[in-house]
Amino acid sequence: MPVLTLFTIAVLSTLFYAEVPVQFQPSMQMAALALLLLQLVQSLLKLSKNNRPEQQPEPEPVEVPQPAAAVQYDSSDDCDAAVVQLMARLQEKGRLIDFVMDDISAYDNESVGAAARIVHQGCCDVVADYFTITPVHDGEEMEEIRLEENYDSSQYRLTGQVLDQPPYEGQVLHRGWKTTSINRPQMADVADAPSLKEIIAPAEVEVTH
Repeated sequence: MPVLTLFTIAVLSTLFYAEVPVQFQPSMQMAALALLLLQLVQSLLKLSKNNRPEQQPEPEPVEVPQPAAAVQYDSSDDCDAAVVQLMARLQEKGRLIDFVMDDISAYDNESVGAAARIVHQGCCDVVADYFTITPVHDGEEMEEIRLEENYDSSQYRLTGQVLDQPPYEGQVLHRGWKTTSINRPQMADVADAPSLKEIIAPAEVEVTH
């Protein structure tokens, strides 16, 4: 299991199932939100890599005339640019990158809690723009569930005393999330604007004279 997933489960478990002091709740909520969004970005990066065409054996070279200004274009650049532009939108509307890259230990819990509302609302708007998200499990959390032999292992992560073979019986700790549609960011041609796959947020300069 990836380290980021373990951290996310730990934070969510502490937040929902442990008695967290009131003064630490805003920090825990922000940590949970940041971890979930980082997992989302990590999944998109993995998806973009998986969607790249596999390298095929190159045929024997054939001498053909080439234009003097011929430029090779890598279609995988579009995937990279789409991920970067999604990050750019999360920064623009939710200041997610500012929050993740900042050292919040210097701020009190009240300040972190106030920032959490801005980050949460902005990131929610961006996610809603690009994804239709629904729970994986239609029932409620903490309800009893039985997974038969034909259950979809990609939709359920098993923990605890897992036997070698199904059926499995247990409780739903988290309903999970899935996307039923993806609306990729629209952008200019990456070949004409290479910075689209690099720049998340440009540096801002206020001109005084």
